[in-house]
Amino acid sequence: MIYQLNILRKEMYRGYFTMDSLRIRGYEEVNAKGHDVSRSFSLSKFNVAKRLLLSTEDTHREKDMLQVLGSLNNIMVHVNESIAFFNNYPQLYRQPYSMHLYIGKCMFGRQMEMDRVIDFLLQIEHPSNKNVGVLPIVGPTYVGKSTLVAHVCNDVRVRNHFSQIVVLTGAETSDESLTTLKHKGVIMHKSNALGKNDRVLTVIEFTKAVDEVAWNSLYSSAYDSLGRSSKIIITSRSNEIIKFGTTQTLVLNFLPLEAYWYFFKILTFGSVDSNDHPKFESIAMEMARGMNGSFIDAQFHSDFLRNNLDVEYWCMYFTTFKAYIQRNISLFGENPYALSRRNKPTSFWINSTGKFLLFCQYRSCFAEDNVPAIAFHDVVSGSVECEGEFEVLAWKSHILPYKYYVVRCMIEKSQ
Repeated sequence: MIYQLNILRKEMYRGYFTMDSLRIRGYEEVNAKGHDVSRSFSLSKFNVAKRLLLSTEDTHREKDMLQVLGSLNNIMVHVNESIAFFNNYPQLYRQPYSMHLYIGKCMFGRQMEMDRVIDFLLQIEHPSNKNVGVLPIVGPTYVGKSTLVAHVCNDVRVRNHFSQIVVLTGAETSDESLTTLKHKGVIMHKSNALGKNDRVLTVIEFTKAVDEVAWNSLYSSAYDSLGRSSKIIITSRSNEIIKFGTTQTLVLNFLPLEAYWYFFKILTFGSVDSNDHPKFESIAMEMARGMNGSFIDAQFHSDFLRNNLDVEYWCMYFTTFKAYIQRNISLFGENPYALSRRNKPTSFWINSTGKFLLFCQYRSCFAEDNVPAIAFHDVVSGSVECEGEFEVLAWKSHILPYKYYVVRCMIEKSQ
């Protein structure tokens, strides 16, 4: 049933993407024809879509639409049992214009991954099992590893199951025992409701290579220090941590464009109907295509665009966005968002007076005293002048443990 719902969700995203693409293409074609297009034609979305579908140059789009409709029809044929099952639950009233509030608080597009992690955490080990379960989660930079774990740790079932949830960095595990580590890092949750049946969930985020000897020493004391049915989640960009797992590794990949577009559109337009703003929708889709599926970049850009629904501002913002991509392709031969995935530097212009070199060797922290006062946008916009090497705050997570993402930067004068 969960598998069917996941397929249905993917086809829904694909359907939205196809329809939005058709509507945007129609708007752009009508807009390009200028004032000689009749008023009735320019106001009718149906006629625009119809002419697009019938035109020879858009046959592939018609094929895509037919494939989406065919896939949805095939899925609906097999969901009768699911519909009967869900009829036993109270209906949720659809609130399309508050969807951005929900999406901002949920782990978008990772429902199956969340269920798998939670199932692992809630497993009660047999008394004869003296090992602590370890789940490795691997994936590239900005794919959402920390965000997924944060949502899992905030789930009420997980909080009720563990007496303590601790989040640590790999550096905090060096030459320490798990007994000491229980009192380090960030304590996301602590409760005495379980009495003597203490269960601890330890999350360790590795950003560098893992010392295998140190890990083996750490893990050997895990059962005695953490307690039976305690669990450990380890995350990393490297596949090196896979060998430390006691269960199958969870590998995260970036969302497909169709799902990513839905996520970015809802965040960007908020309570506004994007259909009423075809110019903005066209810009937003082009930006979604260029960001390579980064959750952090989607959050970053949507915050600025959602709060400034002005045509001049959006056009200026989009011009800067395109210039950023073109400059990095010219300098480094690749899209900057693709470079970021591999921790490669990317270059920003600052008000056409110099260039701002952003190193993707970012770090994350929990305590505010480690967070720089300068924000990324302040430097890029030119409102704050900096020299040499420095750090900026790129983004702050909106959910516990409220991680701060900091990037090391350097100003270089234009040649």
